[in-house]
Amino acid sequence: MAAAAAGVTCHLCREHQMEMECCRGGLLPRGSTTALPDAAGGEAEEEEEDRLSALPDDILLPILAALRCARAAAHTSVLARRWRGLWARLPVLTFHRVAPAPLHAALATVAAAGGAAPALLDIDLFSHHDLDPASLLAAAAAVAPGELVVNASWSARSTELPCFDRTASIKIDVHFAGFTLPPAGVFPALETLHLENCFVDLGDMIPRCPRLRKLSIPFWNATAVTVRSPSLEEMEVYANFKITIDIVAPALKRLYLDARRGINTDAGGFTLSAPSVEDLTWNCECQAVSDSFGVRWRMWSLSFSSSCLDPHGIMQMQQMDNNGEAETAHSLSLSSSSQRRPRGGVLSLNLETNVMTGDSTRSFEQEIFRFQVTDNFSVLELDLKAQGHVYGAIVLHLLGICTSTQRLRVLLDEFLSQDSCFVSCRCDQPNNWRNQSISLTDLKEVEIRGFRGQNHEVDLLKVLLRCATVLERVTVRFSRKVTPSDCRCRELSGILEAYPSVKCSVYYLQSGKQVFICRQQ
Repeated sequence: MAAAAAGVTCHLCREHQMEMECCRGGLLPRGSTTALPDAAGGEAEEEEEDRLSALPDDILLPILAALRCARAAAHTSVLARRWRGLWARLPVLTFHRVAPAPLHAALATVAAAGGAAPALLDIDLFSHHDLDPASLLAAAAAVAPGELVVNASWSARSTELPCFDRTASIKIDVHFAGFTLPPAGVFPALETLHLENCFVDLGDMIPRCPRLRKLSIPFWNATAVTVRSPSLEEMEVYANFKITIDIVAPALKRLYLDARRGINTDAGGFTLSAPSVEDLTWNCECQAVSDSFGVRWRMWSLSFSSSCLDPHGIMQMQQMDNNGEAETAHSLSLSSSSQRRPRGGVLSLNLETNVMTGDSTRSFEQEIFRFQVTDNFSVLELDLKAQGHVYGAIVLHLLGICTSTQRLRVLLDEFLSQDSCFVSCRCDQPNNWRNQSISLTDLKEVEIRGFRGQNHEVDLLKVLLRCATVLERVTVRFSRKVTPSDCRCRELSGILEAYPSVKCSVYYLQSGKQVFICRQQ
């Protein structure tokens, strides 16, 4: 069986094995054999005493484990009969680039060996092999490893995933695979589940995992994320398609959700109940556009990140109709603690001008309030691709929506932007925002990166300095196109001097290095 386990029947697999450090040392030269010496013949030459083989198993097994490859360990059977079968008892079994037939034989040997199950079974199959994925997974389930790792690619769109009775961790990365579950059965020991480049009905899978604590599903190739688990503590989702979300996890502490294609509220909307969450990161594509600021602006994405949520702010997810009224309230409950914690979240919005696509029936305010995070963050980060257009009005508009902002960061794209737009552009219409009085009673810090010193940019800074009555710090980082000798730098310094209570820092680039002039209070 050692020969079957170690045998290499595919030249492509062998070439890749030669490139892998863990496998290279276990490959026999071409034409060699793993056949054992025939001790039955009376003509066997007298051999020196084999002291190494005389060592007990608990010493030999760590020696084999140091090879880091089940194939290399199996090849030690050529040394003496004493080594035959020892590899099947290794705590870590790694099979990289093994052809299907010898792999099945090896797994059968391990399952039949008895004794303690391996702590880790790591299988990495080359994509050119024609294999039966169902039988492979069944063979792996018979081994009952503590941890299972499978990396492969197969053409079967529907493969039954057997129930692993004693496996605590499963990591499966199988391109284009769709898994089904048997009619009955559970994963009683499973605590960690990682599914990548494949999909399974989570609504059926998760209830079968009573001890599941960590769920990771990058490159999720389905249109629904349905997770209802009383034990789940950590969850990461990277969705490739527009999705519906139904998450009920009372013990969840950490959630990372990247809905890069958006959330399909029309097909059932959004439900998230996670009263114990402490660390939340949320990314979602947006469709909202607005023509209210002279030129069309689109909000491309909304991101929210917080490691310290305000437990008194129970958030409600609401789907808005075209008139801005709440239609159906989809719950988003993220609080239950009795002790108040400070806000520490960051709300990041990505906006761009001159974009023709988007949904004009949804406003920026509706897009933000879909997630009701405005009471749970202190930092507002605006990534603006203004392309030379005036952006003061939209910044003040967003500050008026996000009234709890304590720190404002404006990031201006220097590569897409230009010094100014054409003379007859309507981007500064209406221009009454310069005289606007906006309540910024919480705003303490302002940072602007990519500042060019244009008149409209200076006007925005003046409004912020005037309306933010508790402002403590202003940081301005000039665009690389602005030099210290530029009159715009001198003008800005004169404006900041009128506010002696505000600590101001002005940065510019010189010879590729960032230099700053800091005026202390």
